[in-house]
Amino acid sequence: MSKDSIERMNYFQFQQVGAEDFRLEQQYHRDARARHDLGPHTWGIVQGCEIVETPREGDDGFVDIKVQPGLIVDGFGRRITLLDPVAVPPELFAVFNSERLLELWIHYDENARRDVDDVRTTICIGDTAYSRVVETYRFIVGTLTTEHDPLIVGGLEAKPALADGSPDGGAPVLPWDKSLPAQDFPDPRSSGFWPIRLGSVRWDGTVGKFRPVVFPVDLTTGRVNAGFIGGSLLSDHGTLRVAPRTPHLSGPDAEDFATVEGRVTIEGRVIGKADAYLHGGMLSFQSVGGSDETVPLTLRRVPDAVGSGADLRAQIGEDDAALNARLTVGTGLEPYDTDPAAIVVSMRADGMVDIPNGRLRFTDSARQAIDLGVPSDPEPSQKGIGWQGPSFYSRTGNSFYWYHRGAHEPGVGDPGTDGEQLMRLTSQGALEFGQDYRQVLNFEMSGQESGIGVQNNTLYARSRRNFAWYRGGGHDDGALSNGGGATAMTLDNASRLTVEGGVRSRGRIETHGQRVAFLDTNGNEDGDPLEIYRHRSGNEAHHLRVRIGNDSGGLDRFVVGPEAAGFTEQFWVDNQGDGFFGRDVEVTGGLTSRGQDVLVDVITGEVNLNESGAGSGIHSLEVVTSRITNVGSAQLMVGLSDISNAGPAINARWRVHYTNGTHSVSNGNRVTFPVHWRIEDSDGRLNRFSYVAVLMP
Repeated sequence: MSKDSIERMNYFQFQQVGAEDFRLEQQYHRDARARHDLGPHTWGIVQGCEIVETPREGDDGFVDIKVQPGLIVDGFGRRITLLDPVAVPPELFAVFNSERLLELWIHYDENARRDVDDVRTTICIGDTAYSRVVETYRFIVGTLTTEHDPLIVGGLEAKPALADGSPDGGAPVLPWDKSLPAQDFPDPRSSGFWPIRLGSVRWDGTVGKFRPVVFPVDLTTGRVNAGFIGGSLLSDHGTLRVAPRTPHLSGPDAEDFATVEGRVTIEGRVIGKADAYLHGGMLSFQSVGGSDETVPLTLRRVPDAVGSGADLRAQIGEDDAALNARLTVGTGLEPYDTDPAAIVVSMRADGMVDIPNGRLRFTDSARQAIDLGVPSDPEPSQKGIGWQGPSFYSRTGNSFYWYHRGAHEPGVGDPGTDGEQLMRLTSQGALEFGQDYRQVLNFEMSGQESGIGVQNNTLYARSRRNFAWYRGGGHDDGALSNGGGATAMTLDNASRLTVEGGVRSRGRIETHGQRVAFLDTNGNEDGDPLEIYRHRSGNEAHHLRVRIGNDSGGLDRFVVGPEAAGFTEQFWVDNQGDGFFGRDVEVTGGLTSRGQDVLVDVITGEVNLNESGAGSGIHSLEVVTSRITNVGSAQLMVGLSDISNAGPAINARWRVHYTNGTHSVSNGNRVTFPVHWRIEDSDGRLNRFSYVAVLMP
């Protein structure tokens, strides 16, 4: 019944007080307590009242159900108090004859009870009233079709507000928590229907017993806990704590605990010691005054328009016109926003990405790090940039182009307006440098003294001094240094071509007024030039000259003979003239002129000396001729044939020589030559030397 005021007893001296007065007094306090429980609090389970399964002794697979002690306040402000664990009687479930999961509810109830004095009162005055009311409860099993009776305010049923927050047809507004302290309480108080769910239990109606639930969460499903209502929550000295009364054994982040519905403004900093989740919302970064200043800066999850994917979208501005909006990553402390040098990367609202400081790095495993023009996922791109081990590569499905100036155009090979194509690498691997004649490769930044270019019908290479061709090795800055490889060919500053290997020509070789010189392995004449050249001595008089030495008294020769195991001298011309034995030409074999033999015997050979270590000596070389019966004169030429060194050769020298005229003759055709040898290295070896003996009658 609706009341427009709250009334309580006012006691005075000699006042007559009856049962109705005490009922009014009691009603006042009960209503005040109920309105307190529904005013700064919401209805629900205040504490305890958990469903607990206890295994049945000797009956495996079955349990007993108990509800633990606790306190509950329903939507009419009535308190349900369990002071001891209460067993849930299986008889409540007798109507269910199958195995199923059933909801368990608890409801406020009252029972009248007489005291001992009530009996005496009844006998004396004939009154059958009860002097006690027990506030108790009852259990309800199953799914309820009615949640609760309506809440009445001022005689009208309270209803939820409309979508715009206005009352529904002028009815009192029912808040979402359904806690109304200003309601008209049911009369009598016990008549209101407001059950509170404790959870669910697993009932096996085939045997009339409880079984353990499959999922422990079923024991707490549907529970509503009491809460707090108010405009502020204050605490002294930073002691405010919001936490579950029974902490989880795995820590505060093990399960959900609290829910905040609506906007929250936090004046101080927020410190999180675990993960933060946004369920469909966004982070909006406002100015100090709480405005986006017409430049929205947000971070949110955006679902993919096709498929089940999603984007993490950082919004910087509203459109391309907001060029002052950027997503920047930088370093440094305040005021970093005013220091351009602190910005490492900047993503702008016009679609550009700037890296004003630092470098873009791709680390770890080799891969194609940048894909260009990806056709679709997961199809790989044929255009990109990557690396393989120590090698860097660029990949394209067709050609590579290099442009100068201009702007992007979609047409293949189009350098754009005011642009020009400098170079193209075709899909067949050919490098094209355009149509203009020019030096297309410059090998020094300061000019064009070294490079490769194209003239009319001419491809040229230019060098400041030398040209060189190497095989193997690596780069070395030194001029004509092969960098540890092999020098194949060099062309020096005097235009002299040096070929380290042989020279083959399938055409004519010409020397224009120049000589062909034969040098030693070090490129020296050793004081005696050996040359072939053309000499014009007069009209229609041209000589092919062979020059041996630079004087007429040396030991230089022009020698002719075969070479198999060793060289065999069969004909030679020396430059000794009449100064030695009076002969310039000697033939070691048969020499015929107009069918007549010339008696000159030339004998060649090689001696196994096998001397090692530093030292010297004389080896007696004996030569026997069968062509000359009595040798009248003899000459000997010796040379090193096989030398070696056990370690690095440092200032090592080997020598064999023969002094002309020191030979001796026996039996007419047996000539002995004393050959001197010398080794000037402690670990040197002189294995063999070769000789040429010229014998004449």
